[in-house]
Amino acid sequence: MVATGVHILLSLALILVLRRPGRPEPYLVGALAAAVPDSDTFVFRPLVNSGYVEGVLWSHRGLTHSLLGGIVVVALLSSVGPWRPAAIGFGSHVGFDFLSGGVRLLAPLDRTLYGLSFDWLLLNALTSAVAVTVILGGLLGRKYGLETRTGSYTAKPILEWFR
Repeated sequence: MVATGVHILLSLALILVLRRPGRPEPYLVGALAAAVPDSDTFVFRPLVNSGYVEGVLWSHRGLTHSLLGGIVVVALLSSVGPWRPAAIGFGSHVGFDFLSGGVRLLAPLDRTLYGLSFDWLLLNALTSAVAVTVILGGLLGRKYGLETRTGSYTAKPILEWFR
């Protein structure tokens, strides 16, 4: 079980590294796409408990964690912002859940649970540490204009930057 906040942090870090957008929309779309798959825990559970739906497709890591679910989420969120960050957010969520227990990737056609089973607590801690470091590094880089500099660095300008 991976915390939803870790999914969002991972998504934001990947968007920062892979896309480097200057606008806020890609980050918003990516964060929403990373959070939407876990909505099955509070949307489908009352339907299952009431008897309206049944089966593994409506359980956690079922239909909302599948490729079909990804296509729907990315299509819906592309109306708000760019589709690539939405795909990164959803893909990072499904990939991370693949590592921490498995997902029904080909639902509704195949109900097989695909994945590995690493310790989710260790994955949460390591991923959070790396994602926060990348995000803070990106924010500091934007603040101090490090991303616009090109060429090789010498010791003198770097030392002046720290003063």
